[in-house]
Amino acid sequence: MKQQVARTGAAVLAAGVTLGLGLVTAPSAVADEVDETDDYQVLVVGKTLGFRHSHIPTTTNAVIDLGEEHGFDVDVWDPAQPDLTLGSTPFTSADDLSKYATILFVSPVDGTNNMDPARPRLLDDAELGAFQGYIHDGGGYVGIHAATDTMHTVPWYSELTGGGARFRNHPQQQQATMHVENPAHPSTAMLPLEWPRFDEWYNYTTNPREDVHVLMTLDESTYNPGGGAMGEDHPLAWCHNFEGGRSWYSGAGHTDESWADPLYLGHVLAGIEWTAGLVSGGGDCVTFPEVEGILADATTGDPDGKAAVSALLAAAKAAADAGNHDGAVASLLQAANRAADLGIAGLDGKIADLLVWQRALSEDGGPTDADGIPVDVSIVEKPGALTLTVEEYGSGVELAADGERPDRWRYTGELPTVTVADSRNAEQAAGGGWAASGQSSAFTSAAGDITADHLGWVPRVLTPRDGVAAGPAPLTALDGGPGLSAPAQLAAATAEGRRGIAELDARLVLDAPIGTAEGDYSARVTVSLFPVD
Repeated sequence: MKQQVARTGAAVLAAGVTLGLGLVTAPSAVADEVDETDDYQVLVVGKTLGFRHSHIPTTTNAVIDLGEEHGFDVDVWDPAQPDLTLGSTPFTSADDLSKYATILFVSPVDGTNNMDPARPRLLDDAELGAFQGYIHDGGGYVGIHAATDTMHTVPWYSELTGGGARFRNHPQQQQATMHVENPAHPSTAMLPLEWPRFDEWYNYTTNPREDVHVLMTLDESTYNPGGGAMGEDHPLAWCHNFEGGRSWYSGAGHTDESWADPLYLGHVLAGIEWTAGLVSGGGDCVTFPEVEGILADATTGDPDGKAAVSALLAAAKAAADAGNHDGAVASLLQAANRAADLGIAGLDGKIADLLVWQRALSEDGGPTDADGIPVDVSIVEKPGALTLTVEEYGSGVELAADGERPDRWRYTGELPTVTVADSRNAEQAAGGGWAASGQSSAFTSAAGDITADHLGWVPRVLTPRDGVAAGPAPLTALDGGPGLSAPAQLAAATAEGRRGIAELDARLVLDAPIGTAEGDYSARVTVSLFPVD
C-alpha cells in the first residue's frame, strides 16, 4: 500500500509512515482491575428527586439479568424500588465505594436544572466527595439517558459525564438513525454502522466532542430534532478517561423496549465492562486533550522533543477535526517516534491508543506499520501541490559477514520507493525546484548501539528525466565517511525539471565492525521533502 499526504502552506513534519522492526502487542482483553474468572460488583443508581423516567425499573432489572449472565453482582440505590434498594446511601466514602467496579447512573434526575444552589441534589456534599474520591482512585462511571440531567449545579459532574454536555430538551419520541463513529470500541463493535432505532433523542447544551471520544452520533436528517437541534455533528454516545477513572455515556435507552433489544443490551454491557476495566480496545476512549495533558504535566523529557511531539499532536488533532484521519494517523506516527525518546510515563501508550482510534475512523486504516527499518516522512513546503509518498517496507535487518570486506558485518537492502509529485504552478513554485534528503538515528538494542554513521545509501532515480538527479552516495564510518548521521541528499529537481512525478529509492548499506554484539537493533530513517528557491 502507498500512503500519500498532501498539504498546502508551510508545515514541518507534516506526515509520517512508521515501519518498525519489533512486534506491536495489542492491549490485553482483560485489564488488571477485574479478574475475568471472578464475579465483580456494580452499583445501579436510580434515585430521583425530580422527574422520574418509567424505564428506571426496567433498566435496573435488565442490568441485574446481564449480571447473572455475564458474571457481575448488582447493588441498587433507589428508594423508589424498595424490594431492590440498599437500606441507606452507599456513597459514604471512596473506600466503601471501591468494592464496585463501576457505578451506573440510570436517569437519576434531581430537578437541579433550574440552577438553584439551594435545591437538594442527587448527591449531597459528603456523598459527592465520596464519589469524586472513587473516580480519582480509578472507579468507573456509566451514564444512561438522563444521567446528563442531574446535579446541574456541580460542574465536576458535568465534566465527568463528558465535556460539560447536559440535557437541554428533546422532541417527541421517533425513529432516527445513529451512526457508529468508532466501530473498534468494545461497546460499538457489535453494532451496525448505521443503526435506526425508535427512542427519545436528547439535544445537549454543548457539543462534547472537544473533550470526549465520540462513539456514536445522531443523523438529524433522519428525524425532527426540534428547537434544540445540534446540527450535523450531534454526538449521542461517548467515553473518556477522567481524573483517574473511566466514564462512558449513552444517550439512548428511554424506551422500555431498549432494554429487551439485544443490540442495545450488548452496547450497554460492553460499556459496563469497559468502565470496570474488564475489556479494552478501540483506542480505550483516549482523547487528544488527555494526551496533551500528560505531555504538559511531565517534568522530564527534552524540551525540544516535547515541543515537537506537542506540535505533532496538534497537527493530528487538526487533521482529525477536519475529517482527514489518514493525515491524523500520519502525524501520530511521527509523534510516537519522537515520544519514544522522551521517556515520559504513559505517553507512548496513549499515543498508541490515539492511533488505534484514528485508524478506526480511516476508510483503509491509514498509513501502516511493517517490519524493517522504520521510515519517517517530513514535508516542508510552500503553498501548492507538492507531495511525497513512501511505499511500505517489509524487510527485516539481518547482518551477515561480508566476504569481500572481512573487517565488517554488512546488511544491504532497499529503501522503499519514494514518490515525489509536484503539480505546483510557476507562481506557487516561485521559480524553484525541490530536494529530498534523509538522515538516520542510531541503531539501538539492549546489546548496544551502532551509530548512524555506519548506515549509508546509494540514491537512485527510478524514472529518469532531465532536471531530476540522484544525490551522491555518502560513505559509511568504516570507509571514513559520515554515513546518514547528517542529512544526505536523496535527489533534487531543478525548476525546469521539477514538475511531474519522480520515483526514487536507494540501496541501503549498514556496515558494522566485526565483533559487534548480537541484538535486535532498530533505527529510524527520516526522509524529508523541501521546496527549493
